[in-house]
Order: sequence, then C-alpha cells, then structure tokens
Amino acid sequence: MDDDRLTAYRAVAPASCRPVYAAVQLGSLRPFTAQVTQDVVSKTDDLAQHASVGLASYTRADARAVMTELRTALTKCTTAEIRPSAAHPDGGLGYSNPRSRSVPRYGDEALAFDATQVVVDGGTGPEIPLTVLVVRQGSTIATFFSLNPIQPPTIPEDIRDAQLKKLT
Repeated sequence: MDDDRLTAYRAVAPASCRPVYAAVQLGSLRPFTAQVTQDVVSKTDDLAQHASVGLASYTRADARAVMTELRTALTKCTTAEIRPSAAHPDGGLGYSNPRSRSVPRYGDEALAFDATQVVVDGGTGPEIPLTVLVVRQGSTIATFFSLNPIQPPTIPEDIRDAQLKKLT
C-alpha cells in the first residue's frame, strides 16, 4: 500500500470530491492489498488511442465502499474545481466539473464520468477533457482513464474488453 498517495488523496479539496480525484489518478481513498497501473495503446484504433489502466485488490467490503464513495462524490462535485494537496507530486493539476455518464453493465458494478483536467494554483494551461470508467468485479477494481485535447476522449474498446475479460 502506498501511504503517501493515500495521504495526498485525503488532502484534496473540496473534501467531498476526494474520491473523484483519486479515481482520475487510478486510485481510491481505501488501502489496497495489491495494485498495478499501466498505459496501454490500442492495437485496433487508427489514431493509436491510449488509456491508463489501474487494477487494485481490496477486501470485498472496501471494494464496495470505493464504488459507493465515488458514486456519492460524483453527485456532489458537478461544479467543483478539485484541487490537489500542495504536497502532491502533481500538485499543479486538478479536475473540474465531473459529470456521471451512463455505462453498460460491466462486472458486479460500474460507473463512468467525464471531467476536465485543469492547471490550478494560479497556473495557466490548456483544459483537457478526460473520461474515466471504474469497474468492480468481486474485490478488484479496474479503473480506465483517457484524456484527449483534440477530440472527445474514449476508452478504446479493445483495451477495456481485454482487461475486463481477465477479471471474469
């Protein structure tokens, strides 16, 4: 378990949006027993779309709590600018206006949202659209993240389907 990341996520403001920030970072506010992350490029997409994929194992109760906390946060943070802790290594990047979107049934439960990556703390820079898909299968959480400054971001189907197939 990476205690530094958990501490950084717990310092995000506003507090009600901490689960959203953690999800975009492929994490959660709960301690995990194992975690792996990887950037993957689609093999079937002509534009070489990519996604970052995170897998984390929890107790079954904590995995369910991750989904509940994220679902609740998304209802409270639709107009928020989510700011990281100054101590976080990526302290200049935050997220604004997360919006839940419908998602087909994947795993035991799934949710998805779109947001915008922003530079915070007086910085200037592009606002980049992003999308996140979070799927719970048993005690494992799979998180998929993609951003794209040119066109609406998507999670490539081949990446999503290959990973979810491994979880079933």
